[in-house]
Amino acid sequence: MTDISTDYERLRRATMWTVAGGVALPWLGMLGAATDPTQPAVWRAVAAVIVLVVFSFFYVRGARAMVQGAYARREVIVTGVLGVVFFVLLREQFVAAAMAPVTWVALAVLHVPRRRAVLIGVGAVAVSAAIMPGGTFFYALMIGLVGFLSRFQFWFWTVVKAAHDGRDAKAKLAVTEERLRFSRDMHDIVGHSLSAIAVKSELAARLASGEAAKEMMEVRRLARESLKEIRAVVRGYRTVDLHAELHSVRAVMEAAGISCALELPDGGLSEEVSTLLAWLVRESSTNVLRHSAATHCRIKVVTGADAVELTVSNDHPKRPRGTAGTGLAGMSERVTALGGVLTAGQSDGQFVVRARIPT
Repeated sequence: MTDISTDYERLRRATMWTVAGGVALPWLGMLGAATDPTQPAVWRAVAAVIVLVVFSFFYVRGARAMVQGAYARREVIVTGVLGVVFFVLLREQFVAAAMAPVTWVALAVLHVPRRRAVLIGVGAVAVSAAIMPGGTFFYALMIGLVGFLSRFQFWFWTVVKAAHDGRDAKAKLAVTEERLRFSRDMHDIVGHSLSAIAVKSELAARLASGEAAKEMMEVRRLARESLKEIRAVVRGYRTVDLHAELHSVRAVMEAAGISCALELPDGGLSEEVSTLLAWLVRESSTNVLRHSAATHCRIKVVTGADAVELTVSNDHPKRPRGTAGTGLAGMSERVTALGGVLTAGQSDGQFVVRARIPT
């Protein structure tokens, strides 16, 4: 049986080295310039090698950051400047010199929208053509090809990563659901039985006398203490971590192709309020997945001096069919039980669920 985690890690390394491996192109260009009959001046060649070493360092570091999920803005800027310097130093060998801006584009178009990626490619072609006008078609062809392949590889990686994160998040949610089922069953079965034992023991103590009455009162005390402990355990199982729930929900949404923006609370919340918010986030996200064609969702938790406010909004809501479900009603009941207010409805093309709970 194949280990999914191992395959995931292999793909992550393959993506990282595929992106970082583009740095070999300007080195091949440098080698071609060195063997070209019209070799550049020695000082130009030495300067180009120094620039290329620094370029390679920042490029590989940027590729690693990109695969880890962050846009390496500083590395993109530094490698872009160094790429232009490299091009200027070897402009007489325009094919070799063009490898630096081509490689730079492979890094710069990652983690950006398609329109911005096209503008980056067009800008790279324009700068290259301005330095050496004779190879405009070559620049456009190479930059377009390398940029497309780089984005395609990275897109494939992000799809697999989202699926992997979504699988993990669903597994965590399944564990949480099982914990809640277990706590409910424990409370219903064991808790009720202990309550009955305590009541029966108290009745038996009233009917008995002497040592028998004393022992039955002891049984009653033990039953009530056990019931108290069972309820404490159940309360712990029913507690849901808000931050973990928020990140799990985002992973599930992104695995479904919905971008999810989170704004986490600044300060700490009580256990009761935190658990309620986690339930509301889960129920609201379920509604987004089931009852909308959303492409974007925003979850915002803001803490104030006397209340905390949760807002869950998504685009492309579907028109409700028939009567409303029980999800919103259940959420409203839980919020009202803590003295809060819950509203839900469409506004400016968005479906917004907003809950305000006193702290």
